[in-house]
This record gives sequence, structure tokens and C-alpha cells, in this order.
Amino acid sequence: MKNLAATISILLYSTLCIAQKSVTIDRESVPVTYYRMPDEPLDPGYTTYTPDIDARYGALSSTGFSVTSLTDQYLTLSGYKRVNKDGDVHIVASIGDFNVYGERTVTRSSKHKDKNGKEILTYTYAEEVKYSLPIGIKVSDKKSNTLDDVSIFSWSDERTYTTSYYNSTSELDSYWRSERISKLSELQREMVRDGFTKISEIINNKYGYRLMKENAHFEMLGKKKHPDYDKYAEAVETIKSAFRLMDANKGLEDIKTSVKPSLDFFNAEGSSVRGKSKDAMKLRHINFYNQALAWYWLEDFDQATAFVKELQKFDSKDKEAKKLLEEIDATRASLAHANKTSRHGTMVGGKT
Repeated sequence: MKNLAATISILLYSTLCIAQKSVTIDRESVPVTYYRMPDEPLDPGYTTYTPDIDARYGALSSTGFSVTSLTDQYLTLSGYKRVNKDGDVHIVASIGDFNVYGERTVTRSSKHKDKNGKEILTYTYAEEVKYSLPIGIKVSDKKSNTLDDVSIFSWSDERTYTTSYYNSTSELDSYWRSERISKLSELQREMVRDGFTKISEIINNKYGYRLMKENAHFEMLGKKKHPDYDKYAEAVETIKSAFRLMDANKGLEDIKTSVKPSLDFFNAEGSSVRGKSKDAMKLRHINFYNQALAWYWLEDFDQATAFVKELQKFDSKDKEAKKLLEEIDATRASLAHANKTSRHGTMVGGKT
């Protein structure tokens, strides 16, 4: 009996050890910041821009916007210096007249049964309004080249607004008489805001160096009972602490120095994993993927690619590896297209 009890104890202990060493993967969010490269980089000698709005006098009076407020909020070109006139790049947004047409009363019918089971047909009424507002954007440079000429909204881009439904036309008329002016002003304001939001996206995606703040997702052991949990947690925390100091206006050398102990840890751990069990594969994935992701954000794309390839040796269909490789290739291409060497410390009209 004693031998049986000892055997059972040994088996239970072995089972517990195996359970403790089983591997699950969690993800830890780590802050990153950088400059997005423009889709259509401007002449590298250009450093300034001049914004302007072409609109009829009083066209914005009922919207709550002014030429100044729209310019300050939406006509900014990220990475470039704004000057009042004669900028290297000239950005002109145009706003036409707010056109309201086709106001009409619409009727909706519904059926229900009264307490005697008799079917009753009832009608409700609403006001329907169709409207449009032409908005466009033109971008040119000091050499008189037209870089962009886009219609954001045209006369034919109509929108439709429908009020709530009322039980009678008199109720509807009473509501619409008191609310019509304020509602139309609200609709106009909404369309101006939508149009200028699109303008801001266009000019900054095409030509600007937009400051981006995101989170990278590093991998981490999911079970605290794993015997190596604390070591992995410390390595990820070191990366997180270093990356918190990432500044798009500064280089990455200090961060590379700070994360080196973590990368050395992941490299040693990844190289020591043996076998092809599911747990071994997951542990190997954590170590190689974290190195690949870190080197990607530290802009050593050759190192990042090398570690992605290590992952693909074990699983050629690894989704995370494939996605990261695509991001590496896309970032490399965007830097080459903008004639920059880094997404950090990038100065418009200068060198990185």
C-alpha cells in the first residue's frame, strides 16, 4: 500500500509539473510613436505651406465655423511650417452655397387591431429635406504645379434628412416652423465638418508627416504558474519601460541600449527550446516573435526579417509572422519612397 501511495504521489507531482510548464500566450500592449511617411512626398526642399479658404462672404455664418477656425483645425499640413503667404505649398479649400431643395411631407402608414379585433389603419407624418454643399480642395506648389484638385462633395452629392414622425400634419408643421432654421444650420455644419475632415485626411496622408501613437503587442506567457513566468514578465516590462520613452522627434539609440538585456534573454531562451511539442512551439514563438517585433520598431529591418524567417521555419503559415513581414516590407518601401532612413527624428526638408 505504501508503494502504491508513493507511486500515486509521484504521478500526481509529475502531472502538476507538466501542467505548470504548459504554455499559453497572452499579449502585452507596449506604446510606440513615430512619423507616418507621406504617400506622395513633396519636393524635399519644401518646408512651408500656406492655407486658404475660398467661400462667399457670410457662407459660414450659420454654421458656427469661421474661416480661421476651419483653417486652424483642418488645414494643417503635418511636419511643415505654416506661413501666411508664399508658402512652398498652397492649400485652398473651397465651399459653395448650401443648397436646400425638395422639402416635402412624407406619410407612413401602420396597421393595428383595436380591442374588438378590428383592423385600424393609422398615418403619421414627417418632413423630408434634400440638401447639398459643394466642397473641394486644391493643392499647388510654388512652381505653379497643381498637385491635387479634388471635389469632396459636388452639387449632385445630395443628402436626405427626415424629421421624427408626428400624428398629424398640424403637429409636424408646428414643429418644423420653429425648428427649421436651426436644423438646417446643423445639417450645414455637419456637412462642412465632414468635408473638412476628409480634406485633412487627404492632404496629410498624401503629403504630411503625421505623428502616430499606437500600441505594439508583444507576446507573454499566459500562466503565472509557469516556472519561467517572472523572467518573461521582467523581459517584457523592460521593453515596455524603454518604449515609453520613444519620441518620434528623437533617434532610437538609447532605446536599443535599454532593451538589449531583454532581447538577449529572448534570444537565449529561443535558442534553448528543444522538441516539436505544442508547448515548445509556443515558447519558441514568444521568443522569436518578440525579437522580430522589437527590431521592427527599432528599425533594424534586416534583424526583424531574420527572426520572422526563424518562425516560418517551424510554421510557414504562421499568421503573426506573415503579417509582421508585410509590415516590415511596407515600412521599408514607404521610407524609400520618402527618401528617409527612419520614421524617428525625421525633419521635413532635412535629413534623418
